[in-house]
Amino acid sequence: MKKLYATIGLFLASLVSAQVPQAFSYQTIAFNAAGAPIANGNVSLRISILDNAANGTVLYTETQNKTTNAKGLVNLNIGQGTATTGNFGAINWGTNAKFVKVEMDPAGGSNYTNVGVN
Repeated sequence: MKKLYATIGLFLASLVSAQVPQAFSYQTIAFNAAGAPIANGNVSLRISILDNAANGTVLYTETQNKTTNAKGLVNLNIGQGTATTGNFGAINWGTNAKFVKVEMDPAGGSNYTNVGVN
């Protein structure tokens, strides 16, 4: 009976360790056109996961509307926004390098400008 419990335990442990997170945390500071942080403002972001290069194939894109804090900081969970291209869960993180492209509309609309690729 102990061997059965040990076998079941090992099986369940292998299932848990094989889970891929369906989101990851990302922080950025939102700036206006004059270069000042957008304090306590509503901003729209479009986040893309690119494959293999900073200008690579778009695997996934999502949008999020967020409110900045008093210093302009925005906290995101990439993978939990509104998907517009692809499926976050279908990304094969084990092949090629992946890049995160962040675009923002500081007015909270959909007039996005590229703010960086990491």
